[in-house]
Amino acid sequence: MNFKFLLLLILPLSLSAQQIKGTVYDAVTNETLASVNVYFSGTSKGTITDFDGNFEVPYYDNSQSVFTISLLGYVSQSFNDPLHTDFSNIRLQPKVGELPAVFLNPDPWSREKKEQYFIKQFLGTTLIAKQCTILNLDKIKMRFNPSTGKMIAFAQEPVLIENRDLNYLVTYDLTDFEITFESISLDNMRITGDFETPTHRMVSSFFVGRAFFKELDESKANKGWVKRHRKRAYKVSEVRLFKLMALGEFEKEGYKLFFKRKKVSFDKHVRSRKRGDKYLLDFRETQYDIMDSKNFQSAIYLEDPTLIVSGSGNVINYHVLKTGGFVSYLKVSGMLPLDYELK
Repeated sequence: MNFKFLLLLILPLSLSAQQIKGTVYDAVTNETLASVNVYFSGTSKGTITDFDGNFEVPYYDNSQSVFTISLLGYVSQSFNDPLHTDFSNIRLQPKVGELPAVFLNPDPWSREKKEQYFIKQFLGTTLIAKQCTILNLDKIKMRFNPSTGKMIAFAQEPVLIENRDLNYLVTYDLTDFEITFESISLDNMRITGDFETPTHRMVSSFFVGRAFFKELDESKANKGWVKRHRKRAYKVSEVRLFKLMALGEFEKEGYKLFFKRKKVSFDKHVRSRKRGDKYLLDFRETQYDIMDSKNFQSAIYLEDPTLIVSGSGNVINYHVLKTGGFVSYLKVSGMLPLDYELK
């Protein structure tokens, strides 16, 4: 984005003091809306509108954070450049009831079975995930299509996750969720007892959405155990991994890179280039194994040799990246706000 030279001189000195103000209305009734969620996606920076629909939020200087305005029963709105957007008359459109889709292939899986897959692939499978609860699981619709081998999930309201281990209440707008399966041959398989006959094996999964973090219990926010748990989660997180790669501190922090099971030099296989407030990570190969300082093993698979990474470690072109091993187990349960700072 191009700015005039004068703005380039002024903005860096004043951004920290900038406030984003606005008023939210119902687009149909023209009435102001109270308790609307107004936040920077992926962070703990946000607020709700007051009784008269007004809000005021300090500007958060992070190019990866989309400014979001949402309320249950209304269509959410997102803004990439909130500092230069007029929010004095924001109008949210009420959602119109949608007719249920008609599927040609019936869903052979039970709700319970689909929930088990969803919880594992959305929350993760670590000890942190066991301390998480999806508060409105019944609002999430799920379907398995046997002809494509894919299971999808979607919700017309944000998914609410209570993370007791990290003391967060996470509001997650689920944009896309998909698990891919492959069929299992039953020719040489014998099933006895009351167990359900397995018909498919999971191959991969992905989900996309926007998260907002609040303290689950404000009285615990500064407790020592909360700080320790968050620090522990951050040290093994995916965002820290790619942030260290971008800053060239990968090996300094005890990480090791492997290609075809052989340890290789990070500098000879990965190049980091700074472009504005982002980094371009160029990889020599498309598949690597990684071991962190705690000997947790992960894997990355690249459909494109270049990753675009924000300063906080978020992979912006996430669609070209797949992960395996430890980092893939963390999922939402291991997520921290983009504004989290290791202290």
